[in-house]
Amino acid sequence: MPHVFVTNRDGLTHWVEYIPGDSLMDALHNAGLTELRALCGGCLSCATCHVYVDPRSPASRSPFGELEGIVIGGLSAPRENSRLACQLILTSALDGLAITLPPEG
Repeated sequence: MPHVFVTNRDGLTHWVEYIPGDSLMDALHNAGLTELRALCGGCLSCATCHVYVDPRSPASRSPFGELEGIVIGGLSAPRENSRLACQLILTSALDGLAITLPPEG
């Protein structure tokens, strides 16, 4: 089964399995990682599922939709590799993806 490496806010890395087709947000919640709040439940309105994607990953360079760009642009400190976990759909090609949860705030 494909997996994602998740570094949480304490610097600990977790190995999370996922089902291709799931969003990153769903995969993290299904694994019990509730540190990623995702308050809007994936409606693309709150940015509480903001993550940093490993810049070496194709997912960090994949274009995102206009709305995701607007929401990310409203963050206090977005990075080039910022993504919203609710909008990042996991595929088999993303097996081994590494993400980091940004500091809260």
